[in-house]
Parts: sequence; C-alpha cells; structure tokens
Amino acid sequence: MKKGEMIAAIPRLLSANITETVRFYEAKLGFRCRHRQEGMAILRRDSIELMYTYCPHQDYIDWSCGRIQVHDIEALHAELAHVIPDHPHGQLHTTDYGTREFGIVDCHGAVLTFFQTSA
Repeated sequence: MKKGEMIAAIPRLLSANITETVRFYEAKLGFRCRHRQEGMAILRRDSIELMYTYCPHQDYIDWSCGRIQVHDIEALHAELAHVIPDHPHGQLHTTDYGTREFGIVDCHGAVLTFFQTSA
C-alpha cells in the first residue's frame, strides 16, 4: 500500500426514518446493521458500508445518492430484481463511460447505482 493511498469510501446518505431504512436494507438488499444510534445507522454488506443520517427534508433525501462498484453485475441485478424500479434507472445498461450499471431507489427516495467497470 502506498502512503496516502485511498482505500474505501463510505457515503453518508439521508433517511426520513432510520428504522424503516434499516428494515428495507436488511430485508430487501441483504445488508446488516453494523451500528445504530439516535438519528443514524451504518449498514454493511460484503466490504461496503453505507452511513444513513436522519433528515426531515424530503427534497434533500431526493438528492441523496451513491455508487457501489460490484463484481458480476448480472448476478446482482437478478438478485435484486424484486426492488429494481420499473423505469430506465433500474434497467441494466452499458454506459458511454465504460460501465454496466443499474440503480435502485430505497424506501425514502435515496438512489444507489450499482456498477461494474469494463476491463
């Protein structure tokens, strides 16, 4: 490892209700709650962590988003088919910038995009 090398990112996303968010991520996306306290939760699946913070403003939540790099995007897309929205954001597609990706909208409107780079 190089000095100063960046090795992980943990997005802080927004939630209108932490309890509902934790329930959604555990039941629908296979995450587990690693830590929870008043107004926030840290969710983990594999090596990915997401931090959710309570926010009473839906217009801020609607702008809350993150991108998660994965291996075998097709397998994950099939696994999460039950929560993928029925609009273009949820369709597995290839981008002009070299990724295959799809997105989900969580129970309060935050967007997660899952992607795999072409290599």
